Amino acid sequence: MRKYQFDGIRFVLFLMVFATHYHPMPLRVAYLGYALPVFFVMSGFLITNVLLSADDPSLSAKLKTFYARRILRICPAYFVVVLLLISLGAVTYPLSYLLYWINVKLFDLSVAWPLARFHSWFLEAWRPESLHLWSLSVEEQFYILYPLALYSTPVRYRTAMLFAVLCLSIASRFWLMAHYPQSFYGTLLPVCSEYFVWGCLFAWLDVRKRLGALSAAWSFGLSTLAILALVGIEHRLGHSGFLQFTTSHYQTPIALAMGFFIWGLWSLDDRHWVARALSWKPLVYFGAMSYTLYLVHLLALDVFSSTGIELPFSTQTDRIVGAFITTLFMGIAIWHLVEKPVYSLRRYLPYAKSEIPVGRRQGSETGYRQPDSR
Repeated sequence: MRKYQFDGIRFVLFLMVFATHYHPMPLRVAYLGYALPVFFVMSGFLITNVLLSADDPSLSAKLKTFYARRILRICPAYFVVVLLLISLGAVTYPLSYLLYWINVKLFDLSVAWPLARFHSWFLEAWRPESLHLWSLSVEEQFYILYPLALYSTPVRYRTAMLFAVLCLSIASRFWLMAHYPQSFYGTLLPVCSEYFVWGCLFAWLDVRKRLGALSAAWSFGLSTLAILALVGIEHRLGHSGFLQFTTSHYQTPIALAMGFFIWGLWSLDDRHWVARALSWKPLVYFGAMSYTLYLVHLLALDVFSSTGIELPFSTQTDRIVGAFITTLFMGIAIWHLVEKPVYSLRRYLPYAKSEIPVGRRQGSETGYRQPDSR
């Protein structure tokens, strides 16, 4: 079941990421920089629904179908962009990118060269065109491990399992902050997994009909206000870190609020004004390719600069507008020429589903729905 408001919010979140990277003022970073964790929460929510929609007879069949469809969805565009970056000399550690290991490499380097010497080692060791791809390494690691954890856990213990993983994630953040406070510990899966797991937990509780007493509209509205307030307080008190690379203990309440935000948006009636606004066709169109836009948005500045085109604005505005327009054109090209044709092959890898309604199935794992996931 496709939720068009999710496509719309994806594009809005991408715009926030783009603004953060191209015009990073401190307060703007504090707010807009949290767009990426919202993507993490959304991924956990959607992938849980995808996994629970499968009714294959065996664990191996479920995993085979899931992994094959994920490869078709995320790998083609990713490797096209990474290989392009490598050919342009814009990647310092190509093997780490090809193996989806760049987030760990970032952490290792930050331990060797602490944040106290951030500008010296960071600018020398990293090309900005490819830095943002660390988050895709985190997502890939999550996609590999989470299905194993979910499917290997009996249905009656899955809520406990998710809470246990959540507690381990929070504990790992406390430990890393205590032992490596000047590192990029926020790029590691154990820390980022808190966002994913809140999304997983809300999806699981929703499928199990444990959230029926909550109002979707109130959940969405109050969680939005809670996120804004918590991020503002964090920034005001000087506790906010450097984007997602270093986090604070505000991460837990913010991630929880994001869980309510994603569940509320998912559950909104299609006639609600927010759902209708986010379902506007241009937002949906570009939101569907938000993954591709994210891949190319930092490389786009180099591409635009190479054209020699001069826009009638200030130098800074030319840079931003040119990069944005180039991002859209590159995203459209990769989406239609690479990503969409390859992903259409998923029709040969359908998830098996039961035709028995969920209410009549004993020990059912699923609410029998399959969202259109990123």
